[in-house]
Amino acid sequence: MQRPVEYENLIKTKAFEAVAPTPGGIAGFLRNAADYQATAEGLEPARHLQVFTLAYEGYFQVVQAVLEFYEVRTKDAGRNMAIQRVSSSLGVSPQEFAFITKAHERRNATSYFSPFPPVSKAEAATMLDILVKFLPVAHTLTVTP
Repeated sequence: MQRPVEYENLIKTKAFEAVAPTPGGIAGFLRNAADYQATAEGLEPARHLQVFTLAYEGYFQVVQAVLEFYEVRTKDAGRNMAIQRVSSSLGVSPQEFAFITKAHERRNATSYFSPFPPVSKAEAATMLDILVKFLPVAHTLTVTP
């Protein structure tokens, strides 16, 4: 597998590890992302938290698909490093990246330590817009219909 140098460097630092591809893995992750997206889009607009959470988890499935494409998994690094690396590979803008990072930190802090603070309609819509924008990009990058 020919990987971008950034992924090779993360393998060298043991943040990522090289893995054998999982047959059907990329398509499965992308299908999951599409299912999260469809479910989020089908919810009542007032369900901001649920839309936000589904869209975030859908984006993370996109991240997993790209990691699978490059035949790597996180090792000593966690979700944050995976999100950073893949977001760069997908061409996420600095503003989108800042939002994704905030969403990730918020999700982690509230999933493990405290109840989820209120999510605004705008935050939910932004996370869903990011998923909608980058799911097709991931399909193209991974050459997966």
